[in-house]
This record gives sequence, C-alpha cells and structure tokens, in this order.
Amino acid sequence: MPSTKQLTVNDAPPKRPQHYGILAQEHVAMLVSNIGARLLRGTTAYYRSAFDLSLTEWRILMVLNSTQSLNVGELSGAADLDKAAVSRSLVLLEERKLISVEQTRTRGRAAFAKLTAEGRKLSEKLLEISRERETRLLQSFSPADREHLKALLQQLSQALAGVDWDR
Repeated sequence: MPSTKQLTVNDAPPKRPQHYGILAQEHVAMLVSNIGARLLRGTTAYYRSAFDLSLTEWRILMVLNSTQSLNVGELSGAADLDKAAVSRSLVLLEERKLISVEQTRTRGRAAFAKLTAEGRKLSEKLLEISRERETRLLQSFSPADREHLKALLQQLSQALAGVDWDR
C-alpha cells in the first residue's frame, strides 16, 4: 500500500467552451452540486490510488479517529453514511486490520468498531493529508473568507433540512 502520492495544483484551469457551466451560473444548487462532484471525483481518486481506500472507508476512519468506539448506527450517523455501506466497509477495514469489531452481549446484535494501532496511525496520516489538501484548495482565500465560506455552507446545509422537495 503506497503511503504517499505527489499532490499538485494546476496553475490555470483548463480552457472550457464559453457555454460551459451556464446552469451553474444561474442556479446556486447546480453550482454547489458541480463543485461537490468535482471535489468528490478528485478525493475518491486520490485516496483510492494512494491508500486503496474508498471514500466511505476514509470517512469511517476519520470518524473513528475522533472517538474511542462506535456501534454501526452511531458510526453511520456520525459519518452521514448508510448503515449497510458502513457494515460492508467495516468488514473490509477489519480484513486489513485497520479496525476491530467487537460484538456486545448487552445490546443484542450491536457491534462496536474501533481503530487498531495500525488504523490509528493511518487515520492520523489521512487527517494530516486531508488538512493539507483543504489548505491548498483554499489557498487563494483570506482567513476571513475561509471562515465566511464555512459559515455559509453550514447555513446552506441547515437550510436543506427544512426544504420540502415535493413541491
């Protein structure tokens, strides 16, 4: 498993046709969706090639890095992932000896996942890389703009909870 990969930042965006992104110019939801898709593609490709991790596995490692142990339901909620996806990824992470999963007798079929020493070491490295990648992404933003962007995105995320998409 490679542990590092050279990261680069393009000096200039590729030339695109004048009509490229017309919807994103007029619709905030489309702009946010396009940005999210581009970030997802780049992030997924990087962690898969550098660490042989899916984004789901990466998210699980990051959540477990910030806690002692969680059951599947708690982990699913904390990582904002489907319980079935979490369960499948836990099997793969356990096979790689990055996590351990322990069944509990006091809570029925509940299983608790926690990082192994190897998993903790990898998740610390992943956290460091994630912070470096975010710093590079936002390098042209002032500290105030970074905080403002974060606040606006959190506000948008909260607004989604109250939206009725059926009308």
